[in-house]
Amino acid sequence: MIARWLVIAPLTLAIGLACCVVAQKQLDASRETGFDEELLYLPNEKLLKHFTGGLDSVVADLLWLQCIQYTAEEFKGDHKYVWLNHMTDTITRLDPYFVDVYRYGGVFLAALKADSDASVNLLKRGMLHNPRAWELPYEIAMVYLLNRKDSPDSPAQAARFLHLAVATETAPQFVVDLAANIARQHDLDAFERALWEDMARNSDENMLRELAQRKLHELAIADVCGQLSKAVELYENRHSRLPESLDDLVSGGILERAPDDPLGGRYFLSGREVLNTTLQNEKLGRRLNRIRGGVNRYQKRTGAWPPSLEAAVEEGDLEFVPPHPYPGQAWRYDPATGEVESGAGPGT
Repeated sequence: MIARWLVIAPLTLAIGLACCVVAQKQLDASRETGFDEELLYLPNEKLLKHFTGGLDSVVADLLWLQCIQYTAEEFKGDHKYVWLNHMTDTITRLDPYFVDVYRYGGVFLAALKADSDASVNLLKRGMLHNPRAWELPYEIAMVYLLNRKDSPDSPAQAARFLHLAVATETAPQFVVDLAANIARQHDLDAFERALWEDMARNSDENMLRELAQRKLHELAIADVCGQLSKAVELYENRHSRLPESLDDLVSGGILERAPDDPLGGRYFLSGREVLNTTLQNEKLGRRLNRIRGGVNRYQKRTGAWPPSLEAAVEEGDLEFVPPHPYPGQAWRYDPATGEVESGAGPGT
């Protein structure tokens, strides 16, 4: 059996390479004859799968290199990119987990070919196969912001896909910040609130209704935090100093009483900003999961726990170390056991 595989593997790889060579020769020949609109004859994915004998990802890698070369030549030449859709479709059907093809193929289609529909369709198909890849919903959001910015629903759609990128819990901090900024700029809290309200009213699942109710409470708490932060600014203007606690806002005549948190948390001061333990604890859980995931990936890859969280970042197992959501708190990491913990935040 081993000897047979040693014969079959090089043969199937050679066939895959031959397919690429034939495709490239036909591409070159079509350019020379000037038939710019002629459809590129790349063997379709079914034919390729028949000949590759399980080496689909290897052939996909080779075809992706051909696709990049083709795109670069079109960029220097006619800028028509006639065969770009066909090439990306073929490669991603050969290897549906090839995230870079979805991502950069989507960028090429939107930015170079100006085909935003094809770009979004390719990226959405990639999301189905790669639900943890933050890059794919992020690039869809960029298509709406950059290539469909004249569309009335562009900000809402961008916010939606940025939210999906953040929900993967693998997105870097700049994506998290961008999602929050777009939501503020376009008042998309109302859009999100409407979605949760609809789920709370109409969902047949108790769990989903409870989730929707909690999310609505969190949105209300975030609104209160914003109002309290404005009250802190007003107190500072009146008294030329920051309040020491929310009680000062009551005694200073800014508030009638300190607000309650329906989810059991409490509001607290952090400089000029008012935070809430319910919201901060939710961030704490997400960020701990992200860090622990990176530590575990390092251990599975190397057989040892990373010597530090920074080492996991340097090795690419953790995108970055997210800041602790509580002021003055830090992550505690034990390299002997791989355990990541957090100190308690105010009021917890």
